[in-house]
Amino acid sequence: MSKNFSKGTKAQLSFRPSWRTTNDAISKLGQQPLVPTTTMATVNAKNKAATKTHTTIASKWRKTAKTIITFIAAYFEDSNIHGLKYVVKRNLTTIEKCFWLMLLIISVFFCVQVCMQSVDRYYTKSTVMGLERNFHYFNTTLPSVTICPLQRLNDELYKEYIRQYNLTDHESKELFNLIEHLANSTYINFRNLPNNRSTDKLFDRIGITPNLYMELIYNLTGDDSMRTEEDLFEDKVHSNSGTEIILEARQILTEYGLCYVTNTDLSDKYSSRYMILGEVPHNYLRGRQYFRKVIHTNYFSSDTYYHFRGFGIKPIDSFVHSTYEVMQLEHNLGYSNTPYKVLVDSVEITTDEGLEIDTTVDQRKCRFQHESNLTHFPIYTRNLCLQECRLNLVHDICKCIPHFYPNRIPNPKPVCHYRTLLECFAENEKYFIKLYKINGKGKRELAGCYCMQNCRDAIINKVEHISLPNADFLFGGNSFMFVLEAKPTYRLKRLVVFTFTELLVSIGGIAGFFLGFSVLCLVELIYYFILKLICFALKKIL
Repeated sequence: MSKNFSKGTKAQLSFRPSWRTTNDAISKLGQQPLVPTTTMATVNAKNKAATKTHTTIASKWRKTAKTIITFIAAYFEDSNIHGLKYVVKRNLTTIEKCFWLMLLIISVFFCVQVCMQSVDRYYTKSTVMGLERNFHYFNTTLPSVTICPLQRLNDELYKEYIRQYNLTDHESKELFNLIEHLANSTYINFRNLPNNRSTDKLFDRIGITPNLYMELIYNLTGDDSMRTEEDLFEDKVHSNSGTEIILEARQILTEYGLCYVTNTDLSDKYSSRYMILGEVPHNYLRGRQYFRKVIHTNYFSSDTYYHFRGFGIKPIDSFVHSTYEVMQLEHNLGYSNTPYKVLVDSVEITTDEGLEIDTTVDQRKCRFQHESNLTHFPIYTRNLCLQECRLNLVHDICKCIPHFYPNRIPNPKPVCHYRTLLECFAENEKYFIKLYKINGKGKRELAGCYCMQNCRDAIINKVEHISLPNADFLFGGNSFMFVLEAKPTYRLKRLVVFTFTELLVSIGGIAGFFLGFSVLCLVELIYYFILKLICFALKKIL
């Protein structure tokens, strides 16, 4: 049975009619032959074509890779960089080539490491603070003084203002009281502002909105520093050194309101008129022989003092600071109802001649006043930067800013209503002044002020504060006398110790030491791998 099965199976397996046999048989019967959709010949042809295509692509890739390797090897053979030619030298063994390749990689690694150290030094340690002691040649700038009168409003200007509104005597006094308090308000006394509903109605009737507070105060205060030659020594704010030199004084806008500063080297844009109205004040005395913007003194000069006066019987609050800086809120000399004299020592910080040109702000870690990155102030000083940080902090917490900040910007911030000053500011007074607070864990939580130092500055130390109670009639009222106690015998100077030229020399020396690399090697590299490749590609295209 198995034999029969195997025979039957063989018979079945042997019966495999081809298409040609079938077609011949059908043709003999007079019928049309059957045509298959895909013949074996077509399949074989397609397979051969695909194989040929893959072979062609692989051949092209191999040819391209071989060309690139040959191109690089040719550069290695002709290059002046040490060690490259030994990597592709024909008569060296594979072990020797690997040895030279390893040495080359190590040299490149250490070359890059040391070069990056030089680059880091250029960007982070290229300037230092030096000490100069040749004081016989010093030309020292005397410090600056800012005085804030504590009776701001001018009675005559106020009377002219209220004539147009038909106010009763009570309403007039109530309005004057609030505006005077606003003019004298700052972070330490916001809680003293009057809180009367009737005053709100007066403000609404007259049309006094928070954004007009400072302009109204400016118009009702006047500027006693504006003068001509005819009213040189009238009862206006002025400063003089002896009888021959008149110093410039200008009204400024501070966190203490409208104040006066003298002997300042800051731009004219740092003035109340510019920050409130956008107009640079014109000083008619500039250019006169007796007029000075700033007093400089030296070892052989006697110009070591000046007198700031013209405040009448008004009590004053005074600040001594660098001529390159503005007053600082928490560093004042206190209130005074009588003239007084202050003796100070000063250590000036100057700069090398090429500091501004040869370095960037990040390199020297300080700013000149014209390099302002502030939004609300036209110039840069560190204290102005802190003021802007403070006003931004206030805006984040109270959603508005006090009226005594400049707000002439493209997107002005909302100015606080005086009731907001009473509520929000009194609650956060210490945080706003100190720019930090103690959190629940007993640690300081800083406000996040990132303010660089001034490139030019001075360190001021108060030596003595002398009251002059019986000198009112001599000085025409309340005044401030500044005296430099002793001529400085040293000063600090910002110096450039690592310039861009020195960086290039350093990198060139390092590259030459590790690899024998030079500028000509760089030109050769550019020529070989850029210009030559471009020419080769153009030939292929054309």
